[in-house]
Amino acid sequence: MTRNKNKIKILLVPTLLLWTFVPIVNAATVSSTPAQTFHGIGGSGAWWPNDLINFPLSTRQNLSSLLFSPSGLGLSSYRYNVGAGGVNVSNPTRAPETFYVAPGVYDFSKDAAGVYFLTQAAAFGVQHLTMFANSAPAPLTSGKASCNGQFVSGTGEAYGTFLGDVVQHFRGTGVGIDFVSPMNEPDSSFGPSPCGQEGMQVLPSQRAEVVNGLYDALQARGLTSSVGIIADESSSLGNAENEYASWLPQVVNRVAALAHHTYDFPSDASYTSYISSTDRLFPGKSTWMTEICCSLGNPDGSGRGYSEGYDPTIKNALMFSGLVFQSLILANETHYDFWTLVSSQLGCAPLTNPSCPIVPNSVGWNDGVIYYDPNYATNGNFNLYINKHFWAYKHFGNFVKPGSQRRPIIGSDASKFTMAVASADTYYILAMNPNTSDSNLTLTFPDAACATNAFRTSVSEDFAEISGAVKSDSSWVLALEGTSLTTYVFNRVSC
Repeated sequence: MTRNKNKIKILLVPTLLLWTFVPIVNAATVSSTPAQTFHGIGGSGAWWPNDLINFPLSTRQNLSSLLFSPSGLGLSSYRYNVGAGGVNVSNPTRAPETFYVAPGVYDFSKDAAGVYFLTQAAAFGVQHLTMFANSAPAPLTSGKASCNGQFVSGTGEAYGTFLGDVVQHFRGTGVGIDFVSPMNEPDSSFGPSPCGQEGMQVLPSQRAEVVNGLYDALQARGLTSSVGIIADESSSLGNAENEYASWLPQVVNRVAALAHHTYDFPSDASYTSYISSTDRLFPGKSTWMTEICCSLGNPDGSGRGYSEGYDPTIKNALMFSGLVFQSLILANETHYDFWTLVSSQLGCAPLTNPSCPIVPNSVGWNDGVIYYDPNYATNGNFNLYINKHFWAYKHFGNFVKPGSQRRPIIGSDASKFTMAVASADTYYILAMNPNTSDSNLTLTFPDAACATNAFRTSVSEDFAEISGAVKSDSSWVLALEGTSLTTYVFNRVSC
């Protein structure tokens, strides 16, 4: 009898273990109808080029590869900050030089730092290059400074001429700037002086003049068919929605896309409201998310909001990935840009504290995906530090390419953190699991699909290549490790 009882115990234990560790299974279907065609995934060249230009050439070349090559982030969008001269800006790194000398007179030897990385982006074949301004050149602003001032009504033509001439110059050198943003967070002048960065207040009633001045300048140079205007880069969806009526109806046909930031860290309901309102008032006008940074929070999106703090872990990387999914899936937007991409705001000293780049702290900032030592000039530390946000963002940079399409994933088990991207010959399934427990997604395609491989970023993996999805009858099973972002690759052919 004792022997039989032991047999029963041995049989029961594995049964209980199997029941405990079987992953959650979810089923969904990829739609045959595209939801949108993607335009670009990218980030900004402000203001780190002014530091990185002092780094060894080999480091600059490595950084360019990390940002722009397929082996790195593979960005398809880069935002070049055209400087206003940095007059009255206290931080030299945030005071880019200006080409402006006088009306129609320019010194294109200025801003060698910014131009170097803009040229690198063009050389790597980044498809979309946006030139954005935080302020008009200081002589054109109300305070004759690069911040703490306002756009002066009546100077739209002069400001547009400056921007048009700069774009024409770069395009003549083979740097194909194809979008211009003439104002940035225009509700603020970024004062008081001395300021932490360049900035120029543009009242809602003045914004149409800014757009018209730029459009007329582009038209005079024969560039309106190849260079678009994006505006007005409001800091929040609330500001954008409340102020569109004051300027946009006058110039709606001269604006290629409505660019906004999301520093209000909107809820899904708020984002949906903004998109619904914009679609109703300005049908057919695309919205782009062109700047975000600086938040702590959890993989599921809870706890996010503008705040100081540095978190290089998978936890924060997935929180930011959730923001990308929110823009591309919930809001159906076609373009997404992170803020500075490269930052010195580690909040610690990596030479004296080797664990500094990989351990969270409360005094740094989550405003980059690559970091460098803020004291490089005195200690000679020219190392670059890559965190989990880099590897998570690489999924979007590598697989969400201009011209590819999002196919909605439908069904009761479809997740707001799972996205199907279709190119002519490939499906990419980007799937984030914000939970600590593993799960499986059973996915059905509307046409032929054959799994190849997959790439995963998790607590222990950095865009690691793993086995592809497993066929199960007419569906495919995608394993989603807890707290991870995985991209599964399928050729659009029968196996």
